Parts: sequence; structure tokens; C-alpha cells
Amino acid sequence: MIMFEFFQNLAENMRQKAEQAVLQNRTLSDKLGKRLSEDKARSLVSMGRRVMRELDQSSRQAVILQHRLLHELLEENKNTEYGRSLGFGEIHTARDYQGKVPFTGYDDYEPYIRRMIQGEKNLLSAKETVHYAMSAGSVGVPKYIPVSEAELKKITKYGAEMAFGVADEYYRCTTGKGVPFGPGLCAIEMRVMMTERGVEKGTVSGSALKSMKDFVPFVLSSPWEVVRPEGEMDLKYLKIFLALGRRDLAFMESAFLTSLVDLMDYMRDHYEMLCKDIYRGRINDEIRVSEEVRALIEENIRPDKERAKELMREFKRGFDTPIIPRIWPRMSWIGGIGTGGFTPYVRRMRQYSGKSIPFNNLCYAASESFMAVARHMGDESYVLIPDSGFYEFIPIREEEGDGRPLLMDELEIGEDYEVIVTNLSGFYRYRLQDVVRVTGYYNELPLLRFVYRKDQLLSIAGEKTNEEALRWAVEEYSLETSMHINDYSLYAETSTSPAHYVILLEPEKPVPKEKLPYCREVMDSKLMQANPSYGDKIRNGALGSAEIVFLQQQTYQLYRDLMTMKGASANQIKPVRLIDTPLKEKFFFGLKETY
Repeated sequence: MIMFEFFQNLAENMRQKAEQAVLQNRTLSDKLGKRLSEDKARSLVSMGRRVMRELDQSSRQAVILQHRLLHELLEENKNTEYGRSLGFGEIHTARDYQGKVPFTGYDDYEPYIRRMIQGEKNLLSAKETVHYAMSAGSVGVPKYIPVSEAELKKITKYGAEMAFGVADEYYRCTTGKGVPFGPGLCAIEMRVMMTERGVEKGTVSGSALKSMKDFVPFVLSSPWEVVRPEGEMDLKYLKIFLALGRRDLAFMESAFLTSLVDLMDYMRDHYEMLCKDIYRGRINDEIRVSEEVRALIEENIRPDKERAKELMREFKRGFDTPIIPRIWPRMSWIGGIGTGGFTPYVRRMRQYSGKSIPFNNLCYAASESFMAVARHMGDESYVLIPDSGFYEFIPIREEEGDGRPLLMDELEIGEDYEVIVTNLSGFYRYRLQDVVRVTGYYNELPLLRFVYRKDQLLSIAGEKTNEEALRWAVEEYSLETSMHINDYSLYAETSTSPAHYVILLEPEKPVPKEKLPYCREVMDSKLMQANPSYGDKIRNGALGSAEIVFLQQQTYQLYRDLMTMKGASANQIKPVRLIDTPLKEKFFFGLKETY
């Protein structure tokens, strides 16, 4: 009996020492991981500050750089099939270029791109195409935008690295210290696929950020397999589950604020499940995830009862006060485009973050070109990047004329322009359909604010209501009615005589039926103010008064989820301002409130 107790005590002592060794190893590993994370974060900040210095230097000689870039692109591509057909070798000035090369749209390049996908080279650009950015076409057929390595490097520099420099500069100016270090929540969609010949296609950010793969384990809360997923997984759950497990989360970033708002909404609606899973240290059994990724994640997390209890206490307190600083006290900045059509999501994100955490609007970009970047925290205007493309601008007030498009040093502050881009990957004088407003200059570089897309105009009787007018009307409507609007769209009802607008609104709270006439009257009056031509058409009987349709809560989030399920990238799902396809019409009108 004594001998049995001796061996039993010996075994217990050995077990306790083994547990202490594991705990000590974990502690050492945690300390090492924290030190490596801070080192990687410092590297990112240093890279971002370097990019900012480069932009500042180039802003002082931007005009020269623009002309130099055009000369380099023409010289480099003069022996391509496209360059030979237009005599690039005989073009020596910007005026020659404007006189000899026509404006283009995607249809001008589509035959070349089909051949490029099959392996032909030297058609549009002498540079090799390393990626095809897939952008949804107007009839649902995807466009394949060629992207060169030079283009990807610009996206990495200005789309990823610079944001850390901007955050660090903000904190040094406001607190005297650098930006707080800690992991970040990345909601940027990076899913990619391959063409038959092995060239990547899909979201361009997925390829552009491959060079930063080594940073991911140290600066993001999710592993690379979740950041750049293969196969179908419940990414909302995985990203927010892993982020909630980190009390030291210091930033969050997405292409558009919509993705971050959707994640916060998911957290609000599923916090009990998430807390339970953090308590257990396991991914929920109902979550769709590959066994390999499940095993990878669960090998690197452990049950955290204290964190789960802390989170549950805060969630039980409700969401009437900002939740983000309560559960992530080190949160230092939030990145995501919140300008233009994304403006409603700034208010919604502020409900979660409060007003003290600074926002970075990141960039102004399209699949065809990465054009401009936010130089400071909170900037709603973007600094044009002089070496990312050659730019021309058509004054909107003169767009029907035959005047020469203007260059960056000829723009007037306060005026609106359509953007024409010659990019680094083989598109020449490409009409983006974007309209921007010049709000100032950063040395020689214009500051641009996105206003609207020309292909998003609604004009039933020649009134031309654009996105800016609609946005202003909805904001003024919200102020007058004290009704917060989550999102909104416009539809042309042409089956009636006279035809009229239908404004679809998703209110934060349900609207009583008796308020409908008042809401309709206010919205119509605001639209008349926003677009006087619309008011004229109402008064002369060419248009009928507007109709209001209220949508159920989370309608727009459901639409984004549907588009993602159908294969669209979250980075390219922009707010639905016009209901202009049968799919949109069926979806949104199918979710209207019934009274």
C-alpha cells in the first residue's frame, strides 16, 4: 500500500511538472510571438512612412513625372500589336497622344484579352500579365482586366503599406507617440482562382498582398488560410471568432466599410455562440470550414474562459454604447472606404466604434487602376498618385463639346471631371465613367473626391439624377424626419403615366404606416432641391411624384451575402444605388415592408 501511494505521488508530481513545462513553454512562446509581432508591425510602419515620403517627394514634381510616365509607356509598348496599330512610336507629346489615340472602353480590349487568356503575348502591353482582375459587367458577364506586376506593386505600396504610416503619423501628431502595436482584423477579400493557363484571376488584392504573406501570422488575427482562403468557408464566423479571442486587437481594415459593418452585425447577432466557442477553444461544429483549416486553427488556440466571460459581460450590457472600445481597448484605427456611396456606413460603423477611433478612407481605385490615396487620417479627398497611371480629365460642364481633355495641372478647384486613365497594364485613354471633384492641391497633385458614376444616372425625362443628388436628398430627409437610413436605392417606374421614381429605403427601425404620406412628401421635396431639373419635370407633368418603399432590416446585407454566394468578391460589391436589373428588382421589391 505504501509502495502504491509512493508511485501514485511520483506520477502526480511528474504530471504537475509536465503541465508547468507546457505552461512555461507557452509563456515563452507567447512572449516570443509578441516580440516578433511588434518587430513586424514596426517594419510595416517603417515601410508605410517610406511610401509617404516618396509620395511627398513626387508631389513636388508631379507634372514632370506624369509626362515622363506617358513617354515610358509609349516607348515600352510601341511594338505591341495595339501600339503598332496606333503608331505609338511616332507619338512624343501628351498633345500628340490625345490627337492620335481614341478614348476606349472595355469592349475595345475584350478581343485582345480573350487571346491573352489563351496565351498570346505582346498584344496590349509588353509587360507580362500576372493577374486578371474580375469585375462584374453591366449584364452580369465578368470583365477580365489585365494586371501587370508593376500595377500589383503600386497596390501593395499605396493600398497596404501606406495605411500603417498614416496611422503612425496621426498618433505621433496627436499623442507624441507612435501608433499602438497589436494584431488587426483584416476583412479584405483575397480569394483568387486560376485561368486554364495558370494565371491568377479574381480579386486583385489577393495577388497584390501575396508579398506580405510573411507578415500575416504576426500582424493579423487570422492565419493566411483564412485571409486568402481556398474553397468555401464561413469567413464571417472565422474572422470575428479569431478577432474576439485577441483582447489586444489594435486595428481593423477592409476595402469598403460595408464589410466591417457586416462583421460587427454578425458579432452582435451571434455573440452567445462566439463566446461559447472561445470558452471551449474550438470552432463551432456547425461552421463550414475544411478539416485542414479547422485543425490548423484549433492547434493554435486554447480555451479562454476569462476572455469569454469578459466578452459576455460586455455584450450583455448591450450595444447602445460603442462596443469596440469596450472589448478591444487597444483599437487604434479603422480602415475602409467610407466616402461617396459608402457614407451611410460611416454612421453605422461609428455606432460600434464611437467617435474617438480615427478612420482611414484608404484609397480611390478601380479594377483598371489604383489612382489615389488618403494622405491623412480622416481625409475624404484623395491625393492622385503620379506614377500609377497617366490621367486626363473631361470637364463635366463641357462634356458635350469637342474640347481637349485637361491634364492634372490644368484642373480647377471645385469643378467636376470625368476621369480618363492610361494604366500600367495595357489600357489606354480608358473612360472609367467615374466623376470626381477637385477639392484642392497637394503640392502639384490634385486632391480628388469621388462624386458619382456616369453609368449610374437615372434620367426618365432628361432630368439626370445622379448619385450625389440622391445621397444629398437622403441625408436631408434623414435629418428632417429624424429617421436613420441604413441604405437606399432608386428605381424608375415606367409602367405608369407619367413615370415616376421609387425610392427604396432601409430604415434603422420600422416605420409606421401612417407616416408614409409624410415621408413621401419630404423625400420628393428633397429630390427637387437636389436636382432642380427633377422638380421642373414634376411641375410640368413629365414625371409623377416619387413613391417610397421601405425595406426590411438587413436587406442590403442579405444582398451582399447573396452576391458573395454567387461568386462576387466582397471588395467589388458596391452600394446598390440603381435598381437596374431584373435580379435586383426581384430581390429588393421582394423584401419590402408590407402594411
